[in-house]
Amino acid sequence: MKFKSIFFLFNIVVILSFALIFLLPLILLSGSYSAVFWKDNWYLALIFILLIAGLDGYFVANWNLFIYLEREDWPNLTKYLEERIYERGQFRKQYIRLMINTALAVSNLDKIERLSREISERKPVLLPRFALLLGIPPFLRDDSAASLMHYGEYKDMKNTAERDWVKWAYAFSLIRDNNREMAEAVLNEILENKNDYVLRLLTLFSLDSIGHKSDLADEELDRYREKFSDDRKWTSYCDSLRGKNIFILLLTGLLDEARTWSKSPAAA
Repeated sequence: MKFKSIFFLFNIVVILSFALIFLLPLILLSGSYSAVFWKDNWYLALIFILLIAGLDGYFVANWNLFIYLEREDWPNLTKYLEERIYERGQFRKQYIRLMINTALAVSNLDKIERLSREISERKPVLLPRFALLLGIPPFLRDDSAASLMHYGEYKDMKNTAERDWVKWAYAFSLIRDNNREMAEAVLNEILENKNDYVLRLLTLFSLDSIGHKSDLADEELDRYREKFSDDRKWTSYCDSLRGKNIFILLLTGLLDEARTWSKSPAAA
C-alpha cells in the first residue's frame, strides 16, 4: 500500500473512531446528559486533537523521507539524509541507520566512511552505538589492519552496542591476519556469553576453521543442531534477526557455509 494511502486511511480511521466515541453518549444517553458528560470530560477531546496533530506533524515533517523510501529512490534519499546530518547537524539514530542502509543498497562504502568521520568529529558519543556498522567498509574490503584497528577500539567498551558481534568481527579479522591464537581467545570469550544463535554458529564455524576443539564447542554445536534441525525454522530465525542487525545480511554466504558445515559429519 502506498504511503499516501496509508496516511489518509489512518486519519480517516482515527477521526471516525473519535466521532463514534463522541456520539456514543448521545446515543446511549439523552442530549442533556451527553452535554453534561462532555462538559466534565472535555479534556478527552483535547488529548485526541493533540495526539492526531502530533502524529500527523511527524508524518508531514518526514514526508519526503517516507516517499523516497517507498520509491527506493536512493540518490534523493542520500541527498536528504546528507542535508539533515551534515548541514543541519541532526545526528539522529534513525538518520544514521538509514544512511548506512542506503549506502549498502547502492554499494557505496565511501558514504559510510564519511559518516564515520563526521560522527567521530562532531558526535563521538554515538560511535560505540554504531561501532559494528561503521566498521563495515574495511571489513568488506578485507582490510584486516583497518578492521582490527576499528573493532579493537570498541570490543571491550561496556557501552558498545552488539558488543559480541563487534568481538566476532574483530576475531574474524584476526583470522584473516593469520593471528589464530588471539582469535581463538576472543571467539571462546564470545561462546561463553549469552547471545543469538546466528552469532554462536558463526563463532563455532570460525573456531573450527582454526582447528579449535573443546567440550564447550561440541556442547554448543549439539545444542544448535537440536534447536535448528529444521531448515525452515533456521531460515525464519535468521530472517527475524536480519531486520534488527543488517550486518547479518552481509554474511549470507558465510552463514550458508556455516550451516552446511554444522550438518556435516566432519563437524561432529
